[in-house]
Amino acid sequence: RHVAAVNRMVAKGMYFWDYGNSFLYQASVAGAEILKAEPESDLDFRYPSYFEDIMGDIFSLGFGPFRWVCTSLLPEDLAATDEIAAEVMEAMLSELKAFPDQTFGVVKVQEQLRDNLQWIREAGKNKLVVGSQARILYSDGDGRKRIALAFNEAIKSGRIKGPVVLSRDHHDVSGTDSPFRETANITDGSMFCADMATQNAIGLGFRGGTYIALHNGGGTGWGNATNGGFGLV
Repeated sequence: RHVAAVNRMVAKGMYFWDYGNSFLYQASVAGAEILKAEPESDLDFRYPSYFEDIMGDIFSLGFGPFRWVCTSLLPEDLAATDEIAAEVMEAMLSELKAFPDQTFGVVKVQEQLRDNLQWIREAGKNKLVVGSQARILYSDGDGRKRIALAFNEAIKSGRIKGPVVLSRDHHDVSGTDSPFRETANITDGSMFCADMATQNAIGLGFRGGTYIALHNGGGTGWGNATNGGFGLV
């Protein structure tokens, strides 16, 4: 009934994609009319997943959900981390603007930095904190390293009063194997990988993660994904 309703609305002009909770796959298992008219496989769905359709360009640039928690529980510490993250991204944006070769990738990274600068500058005003003093920001590997090092310096100088735990969402770049969500139809072959999360977790152990987790399901149901998580104090 759900799929039939979606198909009727799409026929009338609605745009539809799978949010990522394995709806397309589960609908196909139930025998719903969810495959293309002439499917090449039993996973050739007529609709895209939101990673495939929306998040793909962001992830291909290495940007993903970077999280941190202020263990002091002080709102002023969270405000300080927001300011520091903004300072780091402003510096990165200035460097990229001055880069002589403004390729497509360089331009796209600047777009991501501008979007995330707007987000982090407004985050405090929007009172997003529920419980712990935590923040999430989309960043690439370079940005995460720079922000982490800047946090260390701020803790050393007293600008931040307590330790900060760095982490990420489970749907981060290279941290998951999820063929019906994060790696759905990722054409570099990632959709066929089953060990990226495991390799990621092992690597985090060598690189000094404070705690590391391998877990299963990740929003798509038990057995349909493997996710690697970590925390670094």
